[in-house]
Amino acid sequence: MLKRFASTGINLVVLGVSVAIFLTAFFALNALGAAQRPPTLEILSAARDLNIGDVITAEDVVARTVFQDDNAALYISADEAAGVVGGVAAQPIFSGQPIFRTTILAQAAEGTRLSAVLAKYPGYSLFPLPLDAMNLVAPDVESFLPGDLVGITVVISSRPQQMTTPTAVPEFIIAGMEPTATPMPEEVEQTEALARALPPLAKDLFPMGVRVISVQGLPAVTQSTDGSTADSSFSTMTQARMLMLLVPNASREVLSLALQQGDRLVVSLMARSDEAPTAGFTYWDFEDLFQADRSEVLGGR
Repeated sequence: MLKRFASTGINLVVLGVSVAIFLTAFFALNALGAAQRPPTLEILSAARDLNIGDVITAEDVVARTVFQDDNAALYISADEAAGVVGGVAAQPIFSGQPIFRTTILAQAAEGTRLSAVLAKYPGYSLFPLPLDAMNLVAPDVESFLPGDLVGITVVISSRPQQMTTPTAVPEFIIAGMEPTATPMPEEVEQTEALARALPPLAKDLFPMGVRVISVQGLPAVTQSTDGSTADSSFSTMTQARMLMLLVPNASREVLSLALQQGDRLVVSLMARSDEAPTAGFTYWDFEDLFQADRSEVLGGR
């Protein structure tokens, strides 16, 4: 066969050298391409949307391949799936999103789902806000989901009766004392506003908003034999409907007093928070607003 190739005029040496050069270049290009491609990792990602406090099961995580980047230390490798199952989601995780180590608490501290949130937010407490309180106005319990941002406005119609105090003895004016400085108009206006800060009034307790961590008292959805779903509202008739709110520790007493003494508490859903505190709104502020709007409308005619 070699003689047949030689008879055709093909130089076997040249052919062998060409094949060797081709193979060398092929493997070199493959090695160069593999060297330029970032290394990959097998990590865990969410198979479905996970809310705060959800206990993670084996069906909630899947393995996926990603390129190694600066966040590689935050990823959970696929071989650690056994340690993740049974843990608790400390932050919302969306379907397909890689699971970071900072979003998972493997086994909650006190063995309960809600304790996972407290472990991630030191200085905060979970406050139960009963939606069936007589002085509370809120959307239906089905309107809330974990992760919602809500605000609470307390309305007070009258001030509690104060204890009587002895009449202060008037001070004698001593000759030679310097006269009291006359306050500026801005100071007078601010002083009058503070002096009129009396009930009836309304005040936003949490202008920054508070997070709903859990919604309790929702009707359980049951699966019937024909495949349809139905709400078992009968089993939740005696169960209190409340929101578990993540509030700062310093606000527990304020919210408790407002719930006890407030004539009305209004729970509202918020789109975004406001870091600045509110000045509150009194009846006399309403009179000023009414007069200003009325003057503007009548003056424009």
